[in-house]
Amino acid sequence: MTDATDLIATCWTIAGNVVPGSANNVSPFALEKRIAAAAAAGYTGIGFWHGDLQDYLQRGNFRQLRKLLDEHNLKHIELEYLSDWFATGDRQRKSDAMRWDLFSAGDALGARHIKVVPPFGENLPQQKLIDDFGQLCAEAATHELIIALEMIPFSDANTLDAALAIVAGANANNGGLLLDIWHVVRSGAAFDDILKIPPQYLRAAEINDADLSMRGNIAGDSMHHRKLCGEGQFDIRGFIASMKQAGYAGPYGVEILSDELRQKSLIEAAQLSFETASIYTAAI
Repeated sequence: MTDATDLIATCWTIAGNVVPGSANNVSPFALEKRIAAAAAAGYTGIGFWHGDLQDYLQRGNFRQLRKLLDEHNLKHIELEYLSDWFATGDRQRKSDAMRWDLFSAGDALGARHIKVVPPFGENLPQQKLIDDFGQLCAEAATHELIIALEMIPFSDANTLDAALAIVAGANANNGGLLLDIWHVVRSGAAFDDILKIPPQYLRAAEINDADLSMRGNIAGDSMHHRKLCGEGQFDIRGFIASMKQAGYAGPYGVEILSDELRQKSLIEAAQLSFETASIYTAAI
């Protein structure tokens, strides 16, 4: 594979029976086993959740983890996710502590990017978001990290235009968007809208599948009912073609938030997610 078709096993795809945002969201699968499973399946990248990294540090260190990554040829490392980078008070203090944890992990593991999420129901001034995102990018640049803001249709950055306004306003060399096909489709955007985004702001991408009709509310559908690539109704090839035409040439994360996949063994989840996604990226 070339870099353009490399696939990242995002943290939740091979995390087992845990749900983002739940009280206990640390994977029951040790990071050492997840690294081995991802590499054996064919992935050339892996995603790490902050909680999983903190759990690992109770028994190991980043030097050992980096050695494992090198031994398994996993070169694209994603860290996630940073929230409240725009907050004040106690929320800001907690977010800042996580920020520096992720920066430290990035330094030690040679990470590619940190995924950051927008505010939800904050109604903050756009200029504050631009300024705070720019400051985050400036700090991350000293650690050679990309900051990738995820457009999420049930957040305050609920459209491509809204998310782009933040990253373009900051205009940081290492800042841009993470576009997940699920969020793009659910936002109502057309894939042709991706072509309007300047290529320097396309910094990360994710693929998965789902039915066109949602099950329950949008947040619940996102967390519980995604599907393996090819098992739903999304036009994955169309999404990838638009990303390529727009100038994106990086790896693709495979993010399957699915109650069904959570019941699979680690080996099966890694193999199924890779095999089904690689069908769509092999021809890039």
